[in-house]
Amino acid sequence: MKNKKDIPVSRNAIRGISKYLVLPLIYILIAFMVVPSKVIERNTYTVAQYDSYRTAEISNETKLRYILKKYNLTSEQFSVLCGIVLAEAEGNSYEDAYAVINTIYNRTHAKNWVRSVNKYFGKGNGNSLYYQAISPRQFTVYSGGSYKRHMNQTKSVGYKAILDFLYSENIMHNYLSFRSHSIKVSNSESFSKKGNNYFNTLKDTNKI
Repeated sequence: MKNKKDIPVSRNAIRGISKYLVLPLIYILIAFMVVPSKVIERNTYTVAQYDSYRTAEISNETKLRYILKKYNLTSEQFSVLCGIVLAEAEGNSYEDAYAVINTIYNRTHAKNWVRSVNKYFGKGNGNSLYYQAISPRQFTVYSGGSYKRHMNQTKSVGYKAILDFLYSENIMHNYLSFRSHSIKVSNSESFSKKGNNYFNTLKDTNKI
């Protein structure tokens, strides 16, 4: 049989031990309630950002919708713009199509080019990719009509380059002009083996 005198001693011992355990347990519970929430939030943000911009493939349709809205273009205007770019891109390469659309984009940010197009098409149109592309005496593929053969080449690598540039606006160069690969221009630069020769840098004093 248990000794009755031993019972109070056991209870007192438990009470004594519990005094030392309660406070640490409270600290542990507080730590689990506060610290992990910040870590989880940070990790979720990092994963979401990585998936959105690194691993998730953005469709051409999504890019096109964004581009039409951002640059205030109609589907027909964008089709003409693509036709001009692809007709001007030497060798129909991704790099040169990217470089051509980059050139037209640069013109929409150059004071003299914007003024010239505004004078011909009306105020505000100098900032348009479309009006810069169809401006007189700029692209012979437009004035001659050869661009039309390239208007619906939506499966080409050049078309993808146009979408990629306008969607991301990752600048390849700061040139305003180019000539065919066969025409040598001093201090020019080419971005592919048989690509156009780019020159006439957009200077800071000429930027809008």
